Amino acid sequence: MVERLTRQEQRTRNRLRLLEAAEKVFAERGIQGASLDEVAAEAGLTKGAVYSNFAGKEELVLAVMWHRLGEEEQAQADLLMCADRPADDLVKMYGEHWAATARGGDQDLYARVAVEFMVYATRHPGIREELLTLLFPPTEMRRHPLAPPGSALADLPPEQADAILKSLDIGMRLLTLLAPEHCPPELFPTALDLLTSPKADSSPEG
Repeated sequence: MVERLTRQEQRTRNRLRLLEAAEKVFAERGIQGASLDEVAAEAGLTKGAVYSNFAGKEELVLAVMWHRLGEEEQAQADLLMCADRPADDLVKMYGEHWAATARGGDQDLYARVAVEFMVYATRHPGIREELLTLLFPPTEMRRHPLAPPGSALADLPPEQADAILKSLDIGMRLLTLLAPEHCPPELFPTALDLLTSPKADSSPEG
């Protein structure tokens, strides 16, 4: 039986196809070097389908980042934030999750697009503001969940701890892509452990 989709269901499906195609094309050809025609062709759709979903290339790239960050944040939430575990255990689980996704190449295409777009955003104030909203959403955390009590990271405001952890994530993901022989995925849990270890003059609260 032929699957019958409503107009909204078809639009949603086309949007997802375009996001996946855009990630692949932008990663392979670069954001500046890729065209929307190539994205449409990769998705098996027309250029009109691109413009019926996105105003242009910049909006499409932002949508790719929202899509991927949303998926990754949900995976992390399922793995960590909803777990009734001590912060030390969450750090270990997160480090293992990061290394596993890096080894599997699950984030390779997205990492290439994200890093290039971050550099692009430094030269375009409007895009920069949108990207910052995406990367640093408002939070009511009193302590970052990956900052165990007694660690230097826990002494920082949660937004600063989050910025440090995001910097580690982005930097090591790029180096893992660029030079895995120098920065293997397994190095991330080691770095995370160093950041979250108890201070020499302190011990974790009970």
